[in-house]
Amino acid sequence: MDIVESVDQYLTNLPPDLQAITRELVAVARKNMPKAHEFIYHDALGYSMTESPFDRICYIAPQKGYVNFGFFFGANLPDPKNLLIGEGKRLRHIKVRSVHDAKNPALGKLIAATWKEAPDQWRKSTRNERKIKANANAIVYFLSRSG
Repeated sequence: MDIVESVDQYLTNLPPDLQAITRELVAVARKNMPKAHEFIYHDALGYSMTESPFDRICYIAPQKGYVNFGFFFGANLPDPKNLLIGEGKRLRHIKVRSVHDAKNPALGKLIAATWKEAPDQWRKSTRNERKIKANANAIVYFLSRSG
């Protein structure tokens, strides 16, 4: 079974209103990130630059009554229409409550922007994670030597 069949099968399990919104969001995501890897991870659709779910740059997550379109590096995105919600260091999302909202051109622009900026954001993120891991290893080494 290929990913399109898996996504389609995943969508058929959603209530009709959420299914319609999610299908439109999938179409918008595919249009604006044609080379993205698409997969199902933790009951959400993920989009990544690689085949790894750990490299996701955005996701589509159906909720009760709406669908979240999330951006893992959304804090850095230009958002002149103020669609993005969130106050964390990186993550932002949009609550999409209708098919009409899913067709909003501003959402498509945000998706295209996150795809364009993804390589730089991903590199910064993995570089920081490597630094954290290196620092943690140094601390463990220091503690093992001093004990």
